[in-house]
Amino acid sequence: MASARLAATILAAMMVAASGLPARAACPQALAVYGDAASAAEIAFAGPLSDADGMQHRFRLSFAGSGVMMDGVVMMAGEPDRPWGVILHNCPEGDATGAEIAACTVWEGPIYAIDAEGEAGWLPVLNASQKASNSLLLPDFAAAVMQSQAWLAKTVTRLPGDVFQLKACQE
Repeated sequence: MASARLAATILAAMMVAASGLPARAACPQALAVYGDAASAAEIAFAGPLSDADGMQHRFRLSFAGSGVMMDGVVMMAGEPDRPWGVILHNCPEGDATGAEIAACTVWEGPIYAIDAEGEAGWLPVLNASQKASNSLLLPDFAAAVMQSQAWLAKTVTRLPGDVFQLKACQE
């Protein structure tokens, strides 16, 4: 009797978990939302872009409970050319000098997409139909946050990791 209840509970849990799979599986990268469970930080992409400004993606990074929001962009850069992310916090509006941009840059580096098998590759860019990755890896992001004004001022109090898991798809 107990084993039948356990089997029914496992089956119900599998059905609930699977019910979210089609939405996630069909989610394009440009509408994906990722989360870090330890800090409740969330990365929400801002939809597909045109290549007019050189940006491949824009996203918002929020830290739950703190009200801290950071802006992020992905562009092609480096040698070899690859998706390069930049996360900014409290940058001045309008024209800003290089020194002002450097002062408000929290993190920059390559962004890796991790698939269901754990394989890492580049974040898909400028393709509205490209399927969202299961996870994102932002190398040394946690260390960069520890050096940021948001962390030093104690407005962000829970340190995120470097890996963010796909958790939802924006409609």
